[in-house]
Amino acid sequence: MDKERESKMTQRIFDIENEEDMKFLWDILPDDALKICKDVMGCQVWENRKEIGYTLEMIKINWHDKTEITRPVNYEDMIGCVGWFEKGDFPRIGILTKVNGNDEDGYCYCMNNNIWCKFFTPAKKSELKFWGED
Repeated sequence: MDKERESKMTQRIFDIENEEDMKFLWDILPDDALKICKDVMGCQVWENRKEIGYTLEMIKINWHDKTEITRPVNYEDMIGCVGWFEKGDFPRIGILTKVNGNDEDGYCYCMNNNIWCKFFTPAKKSELKFWGED
């Protein structure tokens, strides 16, 4: 097999230490994909607050020493946004009012200035209905 044909058959390997690779990887995954975990079959992609992910065997990643990567998100920019919060029981809707990224127990997102939660996902317009709208 000649070199040109062999190079066309080589699959891309995303390097987690390469910023350009990571930007491209997150761009090709669905917007709901929040983290990727190393798996014996390939990698597990986890979406939003789901308890189980799905395996992607076709994506190859150079993990180095890591076993998990998360989509970069700036929650500080989302303060004032309506979204879904979870403390472990069920999702609730509210307004993100504070972010504390250093909480040891994982309660980092403040809903309506008084309830600290572990998870926050901004709401989409399609998930909300306002008074007077059909």
